[in-house]
Amino acid sequence: MSLTIAAPEPAIRRRLCRAALGLVPALVLAHCAGRPEAVADRTTASALLREARAVTQEQGLPAARDLVTRRLRAEDASGGSLEERVLRTTRDPELVLPDSLAAMPPAERRRVALVIVPGTKSGFGAKSNLTQDCLFAAAEEGRRLGFDTHFIQTAPRGTVESNAELVAERIRPIFARADRVALVMLSKGAHDVIHYLQEHAVELPADCREKLVAVLSLAGTVQGSVVADWFANSTDPAAMTTRGWLMLSGQGESIGMLRTVARSPWRKEVAGSLREAFPRLTWVSVAMVPDGPDGQITERLWAPKIRARVRRSSPYYSPNDGLVESAASVLPDAVAVPEWIVLAQGSHSMPNGRYLDGTRVAPRTTVPGVEDLAPASGGEVMSAYLRALPRSLLR
Repeated sequence: MSLTIAAPEPAIRRRLCRAALGLVPALVLAHCAGRPEAVADRTTASALLREARAVTQEQGLPAARDLVTRRLRAEDASGGSLEERVLRTTRDPELVLPDSLAAMPPAERRRVALVIVPGTKSGFGAKSNLTQDCLFAAAEEGRRLGFDTHFIQTAPRGTVESNAELVAERIRPIFARADRVALVMLSKGAHDVIHYLQEHAVELPADCREKLVAVLSLAGTVQGSVVADWFANSTDPAAMTTRGWLMLSGQGESIGMLRTVARSPWRKEVAGSLREAFPRLTWVSVAMVPDGPDGQITERLWAPKIRARVRRSSPYYSPNDGLVESAASVLPDAVAVPEWIVLAQGSHSMPNGRYLDGTRVAPRTTVPGVEDLAPASGGEVMSAYLRALPRSLLR
């Protein structure tokens, strides 16, 4: 029996494709029908993530959003210190905190390697590389501030396994020559980095593993993506039509990656020993919570009507940034490394958001109400964090 799905009308097709390929990483599927057994693994979700989903069902998104905000602030191992420091450097672009990474002598900064791993490509045409353009600017800012900065050009819609192998290959000589290494990842780049840590970095010699001092996760898919899961597995007609059209249009090269991003990337047997493998590691998570009074994001971001279908028909749901649940942007319980958490309000387009006190994440390079990412905002955000992150991370 064959399954034939007519291509959607052009306007609908554009909305579906923006949703499928704009911010949801490589939204394609091997089969036109959903696979119920492939639904994101919720058994390994953190206790907070499970509670947020339950409160969403019972009390609604605003109550769940408030719960997640309170709990993540309480779970911040820096006790709010990092957020306070970042607010100061964000407001004042000339401020270099005296105990920050950026305040180190130039010779010491050159011995600290920053390795940036991007997420997926977003959008189409002239706007198709804005996410990576932001990270290119972040890399340039790292170099300007004197750090040994590297941008690892992973395949935007490549599989997690192949991207992690590329990271392993490129980063090996960096570990060999640096005194300390910090990884920076955005969105789906979290899956690539986590896979790298679990499958490759744990095999590094002990002296190299001790050099990994920080992972900075910017709106990362740290525990999977509810939206990717919906596109991968839902039997909702919109999800099935999108899958069918993408298949028929020859965009099926990233099939496995969507299923991977739908699920948490952590393996229990490795996650619990991450602290022993990387004894100096501090995880820094920038998590986005929705900014609307209804517990949803106010930016359109991509296809609001499709997002509404995800909310109605997904088997699980909680406050999210349009791609990743807020409680899924931080580490699961099994990973016992220290985690510093900074919260901001807004969408997955993090530089367009605001910190909880109202300060814009990138006040000099973004314009309120303009949703397209400004490439220069990546440099502004990187600068603020390098001037705020304390030198104690390196010890």
